[in-house]
Amino acid sequence: MKVAGVVFSARKTGNGFGCMRYCLDRLDEKGFKTVLVNAFDYEMKPCSHCNYECYAEEIRGQREECPLRDDIPRMYDLIEDADVLLFAVPNYRGHVSGLYKAWIERLPYIPGAFRDFEDFCNNFLKKVWGFVVIGNLTAMGDMALHEVLVDFYHTRPPETILLQAREHGRVSLKGDLMDVSAVRERLDRFVEVLIKRIGKEQE
Repeated sequence: MKVAGVVFSARKTGNGFGCMRYCLDRLDEKGFKTVLVNAFDYEMKPCSHCNYECYAEEIRGQREECPLRDDIPRMYDLIEDADVLLFAVPNYRGHVSGLYKAWIERLPYIPGAFRDFEDFCNNFLKKVWGFVVIGNLTAMGDMALHEVLVDFYHTRPPETILLQAREHGRVSLKGDLMDVSAVRERLDRFVEVLIKRIGKEQE
């Protein structure tokens, strides 16, 4: 079984990367095949400068392709065959990162990936999902957590964990959450919950 971990941080190796690497290492030890994709390494454009090509069938009665050209289709190719999707998303002022926002806006409309939005919902969103959200409650990290959950309103919600640097006497900007044993213990429990979820989905 394959687990794809994607990090959606503006920096290359911050807290999100460290947490994701740790979770994937634990899953490797349990016999899962894992792949790590770092959004930092790819060009990702948000929805812009278009004519709603993604809704062209409803508007104009014909299918049209998104005019944007970037690495989002290539990123999707790396995780398409994964059974489990694990995303690390930082909180920026109460919102998910711009990289994650661009990804989730564009993902359902990648050319050739899904027949339509219903196909995206009924297949891709029904994989086993997990989110590691990094953000202090004082900076509205809980709001960013709610933002990642909104796409799952019509299906079983993903497994989630919200990690706060302040809770452990750290400053999130320093990117050293993985130095805290309590954080590693929480991630261990998160991985255990994820594995149990995988087992139930296979029954």
